Amino acid sequence: MQRFMLWTSILVLVILVIPVSLEACPGCKDLDDPINKGFNWSILFMMAMPFAVFGLVGGTIFLHWNGYRLSVIGDQLKKGFLRIRNRLN
Repeated sequence: MQRFMLWTSILVLVILVIPVSLEACPGCKDLDDPINKGFNWSILFMMAMPFAVFGLVGGTIFLHWNGYRLSVIGDQLKKGFLRIRNRLN
């Protein structure tokens, strides 16, 4: 049990000390600088672009693949709504 507590305390100490002494990059030290803000935003956009591109391509393929079925369902709904509207008039 003492060995477990020793390793746990060492691990907690390392977890608390290392983030203070390490930084991601030299540009992240001064976040108020407009150039560093631009770098941060560009990294976020670069991380988001693959998801946007694959989502757009996947959504297009999905809609084309199911397009016939969706158009048939849409036509049936349209006919049903027109039938209900004609009965109400």
